[in-house]
Amino acid sequence: MPDPTNTIVNVTYPQAGIAMITMDAPESAANILDEQLFSELDRSMAELAEQSDLTGVILISAKPTIFVAGADLKRIAATLDWPEKKIVEFCQRGRAVMARFSRCPFVSIAAIHGACVGGGLELPMWCDLRIASNDRRTILGLPEVKLGLVPGWAGTARLPRITNLDIAVDLVTSGRLVSASEANSIGLIDAVVPQESLIEEAIKMIHRVSTSESFIFDRKKIMGPVETVGDLEAIVLKHGKRIIENKKIFPFAPTVALEHMTRSASLPIKAAWNSESVAMAQVYGSPASRGLINHFFLIDHNKKQPGLVDMNLSPMKIHTVGVVGAGLMGQAIAENCLKRGLDVILLDANTQTQQLVTNQLKCDYPDRSIQSCESYESFTECELVIESVVETAAVKLQVLQKIESAVDEATVIASNTSAIPIETLANHLQRPENFCGIHFCHPELMSLVEVVCGPQSSEQTIATAVKFVKSLRKTPVAINDGAGFVVNRLLAAMIDQSLRIFTNGTSIETIDFAMREFGFPGGPFEIIDVIGVDTCLYAGRTMWESGSQCVTLSPILPRLVKSGFLGRKKGKGFYAYPDARGERQWDNNLLSVIEIYRNEKDQSSTLNEKQIVTQILSAIVLEATRIIEEEIVQDFRDIDLCIIEGFGFPAHHGGILFWADQVGIETVLQTLESISKVDPRISPNATIQLQAKNQTHFYPAPTPSEQ
Repeated sequence: MPDPTNTIVNVTYPQAGIAMITMDAPESAANILDEQLFSELDRSMAELAEQSDLTGVILISAKPTIFVAGADLKRIAATLDWPEKKIVEFCQRGRAVMARFSRCPFVSIAAIHGACVGGGLELPMWCDLRIASNDRRTILGLPEVKLGLVPGWAGTARLPRITNLDIAVDLVTSGRLVSASEANSIGLIDAVVPQESLIEEAIKMIHRVSTSESFIFDRKKIMGPVETVGDLEAIVLKHGKRIIENKKIFPFAPTVALEHMTRSASLPIKAAWNSESVAMAQVYGSPASRGLINHFFLIDHNKKQPGLVDMNLSPMKIHTVGVVGAGLMGQAIAENCLKRGLDVILLDANTQTQQLVTNQLKCDYPDRSIQSCESYESFTECELVIESVVETAAVKLQVLQKIESAVDEATVIASNTSAIPIETLANHLQRPENFCGIHFCHPELMSLVEVVCGPQSSEQTIATAVKFVKSLRKTPVAINDGAGFVVNRLLAAMIDQSLRIFTNGTSIETIDFAMREFGFPGGPFEIIDVIGVDTCLYAGRTMWESGSQCVTLSPILPRLVKSGFLGRKKGKGFYAYPDARGERQWDNNLLSVIEIYRNEKDQSSTLNEKQIVTQILSAIVLEATRIIEEEIVQDFRDIDLCIIEGFGFPAHHGGILFWADQVGIETVLQTLESISKVDPRISPNATIQLQAKNQTHFYPAPTPSEQ
């Protein structure tokens, strides 16, 4: 007999002839489709099928925000090396259990409240009916492609037969989630009702459908080919184009899903199941799925422990945020605060700019409170004030001291500096315990925000800063102090190596192309142009002056700044930008400016694309391990999250340290040893040497026993 205190499934009878299966995993916020839940569902449905007096069964969850979260990803991560036969068996096992809901001698209905995603949605799709609450937390979808996988429990086969092929392909290949109302409009569910009416309405639907016996006809119909196919060629072209253009999702799994779904639409559903198993075997354990699953675990880890912060503290509640600096960054910070319902008070030395930005934000967010102020004294009502002025220590310190003299003693003050050590600024403040760094890597494009703990920052200050960042729906990582923090040190290592490779004869276009092909949204020189050549120069100089080994004083950036090549914001940098919103173009004038620093005598130093990627990434790995050795981060996983969410390292590679594990630390070691012959700064450190010697990894291999 199973232990009743550890069971997930509970069967009750809310009304004569109606059974209700309630899923409630003990001591867990979510129900997960693991072996225990499968076994209990299988046993419960087998027992119910033996009862001759049942009219219907309701499948429901006791969780307040989640119906079923999907498959057990720890189990999947531990089995990515499975052979095709075991993958097929895995798919068949899940379908066999879920199929009981479509073969029982009575009506089955899923009453959905909360998140119902992945395998958690495939389960209700095996029921005759689906009803969902109108709560905003009720979302449905098949996001498997975002993990480099495809649905494997008949989601790709039943969805087009429940809705139509075009809708099904869209949902599966995009991985997007839909609200209950949208799910109802596309035919994925049969009704939307208030949460408190779910059971009552489910019972009514069971009686209505059972009387008409329409569910028997629907079961037979769904076993055949997809009835509503439409123009198959148009569907392939439409969704194929979207898959290619969607830079946020690695295209391998969506492409496999598209090919499988359009190929199997004309087949009986059992043949479609077999095709689905083949598709799952194609993507299961692929390099992309390994990297994307690791990225998922990085995000999950961050939710539980976002770096060096005491999660047991009660942070100060933030209602009003002061922002000093109405430039692009200050404006973006203010806008992010307004989006999430916070009041904002804005101050800038340039009153005209300040008023223009304020007016624009008032226009964009008419229901929010955005004030333009004339003095620092206006910040007295703020719980948090963020400085976002020019990246110069003297200017920042002057602003910070004015803020401190005006605000309440409990107010948290933060600098949005991208490279200046927090200690450098805190040493000149009266209340350094209230001061920290809140570095928005790019408020519009990137989710990461580095919360920098100065040597004197209080635990309460850091907890408040982390909570504030979370309230903006950004990704906070609390780290220790140091010039460049984490993201800009890793970025500096990439830029430094890219400049070196260019200097030795490889073209800018080749370097950028190689890194884009690896998966970056832009190449190193494109990234410099977006950030600003001058900004990269000043941040790099700050790190160099602090003793960082990730940068050299390359003459290229100073020469470009002196010549007015400042990047996209000025219309020219490493590329030309004739139109502020237009595509980059190669500018022949650039080489005439920096040709003097380029060594083209030795063409043997020109690298191919694979060598470019390996050399640049190996240098970033070195800098990442230096950050670990200096204890800037609490956990090595924080580095991988920072590089993905902070400047666009491709998520399907899992992070820079995950990449190092995949290519092998020996490859990294050999590459660094080769570079160090001409640049001693890039000599392998103790961490890399020890790992290569012991053949260890940053990430231990997951095993089923870890679950």
